[in-house]
Amino acid sequence: MSRADETTAQPAETPDEAQSIGETTPLPRRFLATASGPVTRITDHGDETTERVRAEISIEHSIETLEEFTTFWNFRDLRSWKQAALESLLEKQEPDAVTYAVNEDDLEEWDVTVDGRVEAFAGLIETMADYTGRDPACRDVVPHRIAARINGLTDGRRSTDDVLEEFADELSRAELWEPGAHLTLLNVKHAHHEDIEQLAASLARTLSDDGGAE
Repeated sequence: MSRADETTAQPAETPDEAQSIGETTPLPRRFLATASGPVTRITDHGDETTERVRAEISIEHSIETLEEFTTFWNFRDLRSWKQAALESLLEKQEPDAVTYAVNEDDLEEWDVTVDGRVEAFAGLIETMADYTGRDPACRDVVPHRIAARINGLTDGRRSTDDVLEEFADELSRAELWEPGAHLTLLNVKHAHHEDIEQLAASLARTLSDDGGAE
């Protein structure tokens, strides 16, 4: 594996700047990405000296736009999902003078997750359903599959519950995503009077296993 890897952080646009050029769609409730593990922090001091320090770091990053949500949604099926998610998070952490190196052994020790409350998933679907009236070109910044779901919602071919269940189902099967997706799926199925006994038992086992690992 190439390292996850001396990734140079880039200055982030402010929400107002990004929104003004039509690149972001705010979500009403955030999702939260968390990660922790070992790195080599590489600092360029600008006088031809470079400092390399081993460190343990923790990251908390709020996912507050539709476009950034789709970035982490895209990681769900990747074989290298942990590396991809970690690279995305590390890019947001430090100024340009700092880079990180994460070797393959380091990566094994990293815990990287994304989670959101049921309300966050509901807010995601509300945002997609309210996309009507925005510049259609803005849909080019989200993956085709999500753009198709937006189109289905805004033209009435899909219900909000249908799309909510799709997201919850696919993310509940992804290692990156935490129990919020399971709870959302359980909530939707319960609202539709579907049998949730097996799903609830599976979620209880997942939460029990997570607790035992701590």
